[in-house]
Amino acid sequence: MKLIESELVLEDFFIVKSNYAFNEPENNNNIKNLIKDYQIDIDFIVRDIEEEEDKYIIFIKVDINNQDEKLPGYSLFAEGVAIFSFDPDSKLNEKEKSDFLWVSGVSISINSLRSFLSTFTSYFPLGKYNLPSVDLTTLLNTKRKALNKKKS
Repeated sequence: MKLIESELVLEDFFIVKSNYAFNEPENNNNIKNLIKDYQIDIDFIVRDIEEEEDKYIIFIKVDINNQDEKLPGYSLFAEGVAIFSFDPDSKLNEKEKSDFLWVSGVSISINSLRSFLSTFTSYFPLGKYNLPSVDLTTLLNTKRKALNKKKS
């Protein structure tokens, strides 16, 4: 099947902040089994870049196993920035562009963070950490509700 390119273009993604800690286990627990119980918080902000027409930015961060009572193994934090534009020939209206950013842009940003975390942790004691799949629908709905509540 021939690839059909999206009208949304990822121009760049970079990490602006990251943190790692290894929490030594007190006993011989199988730490790799505990990883599935890690508390994971993820958040994002979608903005247009006012100085540049048709450029958009998504700030995204993930916080893994950083609560007060940390489980053994990894504690991770990563914050990234994705810069997007739309194909110059795009005929999308502002609502369609917003929908693209909120669905495809956020998904691409999460996958970029996932790739960073996997590579970042590949040299660590437990090997690479793979960020679990994200229920994007729930994430987006929760974010929209929070933004609407904030506006009220």
